[in-house]
Amino acid sequence: MIEGLPVLDAHIHLDPAGAPADAVKRFISAGGTHLLVVHKPYGNIPEVNIDNIERAFLTTVRMAELTRKTGAGAWCVIGPYPGLLPSLAERMGLEGAEELQMRALDLAFRFVDEGRALGIGEIGRVHFPVAPEIQSACDRLLVHAFREAGKRNCPVVLHTESPGANSALFEHLAGLAESTGVRRERVIKHYSGWESADPGMSRGFSVSMQARRKNLEEALSRHFTFLLETDYIDDPARPNVVMPPDTVPKKIAWCYRRELLDRELHEKLMVELPGRVLGIDTTS
Repeated sequence: MIEGLPVLDAHIHLDPAGAPADAVKRFISAGGTHLLVVHKPYGNIPEVNIDNIERAFLTTVRMAELTRKTGAGAWCVIGPYPGLLPSLAERMGLEGAEELQMRALDLAFRFVDEGRALGIGEIGRVHFPVAPEIQSACDRLLVHAFREAGKRNCPVVLHTESPGANSALFEHLAGLAESTGVRRERVIKHYSGWESADPGMSRGFSVSMQARRKNLEEALSRHFTFLLETDYIDDPARPNVVMPPDTVPKKIAWCYRRELLDRELHEKLMVELPGRVLGIDTTS
């Protein structure tokens, strides 16, 4: 790895109930420099009313602050997690659940306006089988989010079904984004594999790939541009899930050893692309 070049994990979760400072230290020790801290549901704050949702968002903001105090650059994105919508619908009816998550989106955009959050995420669609009306509600929430993000030119991090090499999901997302004013390049499909990079990018979206060797080999050999992530969840009951917090810098070092990466490409992936897609400066 080249001294002085940044290494960004573009999707990591930190939790006060876990070991967030230790996770950040592991990341830094391996050569990492910057983290995008993404909101997650916290076990002690059920997101069943707007007051709890605000408490949860503030927790994510504090996790980004902790990251900076620990020595890494950090930003956060916040928003209502789509995987909660089915259980909320059982609790309060689908209309009530959708209304609550719509209010949560508006609250998240207020955080963006106040400079406490960089953007919105992870929001989107439920990744497991649900009734069609649940996904339709998710789509309505997405259209609202795209419209508001377009007004602010802020990034949106998406959680959806796995697209694989199938372009149908990206076609659907493109239809939702149409006429909302959102810049598709600033809409990031998280938890991507190399197979979904081209279907996503060809429709104007950005992708954040899991930092796995196969993904890196295939994507770099095809000259794809992508963000890189671990999706670490900081859960003591599930250590190192989804990937350990030091994975991204270790995989970047591995790419150098395999001669898959040089200074120019490193800067493209870790400086130019985050600047364009997320609106962040990873050089400071």
